[in-house]
Amino acid sequence: MCGRYANFLTEQDLIDAFEVAVASDEVRLLPPSWNVAPTQKVPIVVPAKEPAPVGERHLEVARWGLVPSWAKDPSVGSRMFNARSETMAEKPSFRAAFAKRRCIIPASGYYEWRTGTDGKTPFFIHPADGSPLAFAGLYEFWRDKAAGADAAWMASCSIVTVASRDEMQQIHDRQPAMLTTESAAAWLARDSTPAELHDAVAAPAPALVWHEVDAAVGSVRNNGPDLVAPLA
Repeated sequence: MCGRYANFLTEQDLIDAFEVAVASDEVRLLPPSWNVAPTQKVPIVVPAKEPAPVGERHLEVARWGLVPSWAKDPSVGSRMFNARSETMAEKPSFRAAFAKRRCIIPASGYYEWRTGTDGKTPFFIHPADGSPLAFAGLYEFWRDKAAGADAAWMASCSIVTVASRDEMQQIHDRQPAMLTTESAAAWLARDSTPAELHDAVAAPAPALVWHEVDAAVGSVRNNGPDLVAPLA
């Protein structure tokens, strides 16, 4: 599972890396983070709504932890920060988003904990070439119906996960679905078939490297570049 990641990319980094045409004002207010946790606000790349040109991308902000439109309150999102690729098309919490609301969740890297006889060891996992990661994501909109028709809409998102591959199995049995340039285009396309979407998340991930980091990353109170530094 992916329960923590880092995103210290600048707004311009995101625009350049993901070919973004329009960035919302709220994106500019997000600080860099070396310890992104569920329920926090994060940038997401979404396909522009019609009548925008097909393929145009926008950069928006969403709360990490998907809240289905039918949920009674947003607290359910704290448990829905990941969506398993094997069940996302059928599970009630995710199937509407899988069909209509797919996004890219940018990251600089992510954390995973390896369980051993001496406890859990955190690792920072990131692209070998330092390029941004593109997590396959789902997003949804929710508002408090009890607050009336004028209640504000809240956007929320979840990171799609797949079974770990190759050497990543040494750390954990799950990993985020990491999109390539080609699979990202298919993931965001309005007319992709379910089979094409499953192929997109099954595509080979970028070359990754990892190193052990300090256990301080386990607390959301901690943040800063030192969290991604190799453990001495």
